[in-house]
Amino acid sequence: MAEAQAKRARPAALEARVSTLALPAIGKINALAIGIDGTVFVATDSAIYVLSPAGFVALFAGSRSETRETGYQDGEGPDARFDSPRGLAVASDGSLLVADTKNHRLRRVTPHGTVSTVAGGERGFADGVGTAVCFYYPWGIVVDGHGTIYVSDYGNECIRKVTPSDWTVSTLCGVGTHAGFADEAAAATRFHSPLGLAMDMDGNLIVADRDNNCIRKVVPLDGRVSTVAGSGSAGKGLADGEAAAARFDQPQDVAVDGNNTILIADCNNNCLRKIASEGAQVTTLAGSSEPGKVDGEGASVRFNAPCAVVLDERGRLLVAEPANTGCQRVVEASLSPRLTVEPWKNPLTTVVEDYAKMLRDTSLADVTFAVDGQRFHAHRCMLAARSPYFKALFASGQGMREEGSRAAGGDIELEEVSAPDFEMLMEYLYSHKLPEGEEWQAGPGPGEMAVVADWFQASGLYMHCVGKFVGGLKVGKVVARLVQARDCGLTDLEEAVMEYLQTNALAFQVN
Repeated sequence: MAEAQAKRARPAALEARVSTLALPAIGKINALAIGIDGTVFVATDSAIYVLSPAGFVALFAGSRSETRETGYQDGEGPDARFDSPRGLAVASDGSLLVADTKNHRLRRVTPHGTVSTVAGGERGFADGVGTAVCFYYPWGIVVDGHGTIYVSDYGNECIRKVTPSDWTVSTLCGVGTHAGFADEAAAATRFHSPLGLAMDMDGNLIVADRDNNCIRKVVPLDGRVSTVAGSGSAGKGLADGEAAAARFDQPQDVAVDGNNTILIADCNNNCLRKIASEGAQVTTLAGSSEPGKVDGEGASVRFNAPCAVVLDERGRLLVAEPANTGCQRVVEASLSPRLTVEPWKNPLTTVVEDYAKMLRDTSLADVTFAVDGQRFHAHRCMLAARSPYFKALFASGQGMREEGSRAAGGDIELEEVSAPDFEMLMEYLYSHKLPEGEEWQAGPGPGEMAVVADWFQASGLYMHCVGKFVGGLKVGKVVARLVQARDCGLTDLEEAVMEYLQTNALAFQVN
């Protein structure tokens, strides 16, 4: 593979140098991830924080450190709730994927902090889509170059695969609650508490198989599993050596650098280990069996049950230790950063982005609308493809400059819509952008925009506006909303208000 052929030149050897970054406001850190721009994401039991490259700390989603309220709830930023997430991964679109461990769910956080549930719900073991999926303590999570998501399902002793196009969850290798130690293909494989995941430079999954005290490798194409180092649960201990001669004590997380060197958080050994890409030689990078919090170099360093590791864009290893609360350890050890690879993008996303550019670049526009004293340049083929209204308008010739109602200069004049409404409509038709949040404050409201979307037959925008209209219903404003719905002449809006009145009848009773 191209990634494997393009490994970094190996830097000169340097004994691992460890320092501590104090993060007292965050508290206990359970998981780490690095964004495309170098932003560090940090998970606690109840929240996700972001650490900017400049050193600023901000709550991204979940309960603030003062309250540390765990639970399950989708929503915006601080309104969301998590319960002990143990795995984080950044997707190519900048969203954060979260293995919400004690909620038995896979969650997604947009770059703006909106949290939704991708899959999972009840604890158990079931493949499928959405709430039909069952996880049992999902833990590690990683995304490959094609956007496919892999999750270590700790309680189910297996690795799950999530297809990004429709969020279908399937089992890649291992099965149910059958723990054991076996290098086989797919369902014949046995793990014992698989935790941390990483992707190597050849596209293989690296797994920290905790209770087997070893590091495993999975080929995603067929789910074939092999053991990289360690020799199963009977081989617990602390010993450097080649492959099966090495010993670990409950390795909990893994990372891979640009030279395919595997880095391991060897939790119960209180140290960091590494496996060379050639020969699978295991050595101790930093720390010793004695727990503590001491910075320094090599064996003089003290960690306390390191549980999470991630490599940053500079080749530094960032380490989380829940037992050493309120800090993150930083390891400099001549590691090679991962090559910067152009993030994989869904081709449909690229097409939509290109269409959105056309809205701003009017050099090839072939139609102009006069709306409320403003002129809007557009492309007939684009509008006809996105709206039956415009398709009929252009096909009939009534909307062409040669005939029909037109303003000065041959523009097509539209009197049934305001300029802000039409601008929002154009944004949707070109970029599929749906208005949210502050856009409703500055422009038309959901009810008004639903009328426009209905008139111009923009069905996706219409359903979005109806949903926002219904979501904004409140007892104190329901009468005004009913009047608005009847003025709009849209039965969907009126029926939504009447249903709200019936559902909340007790709130309108006068004592």
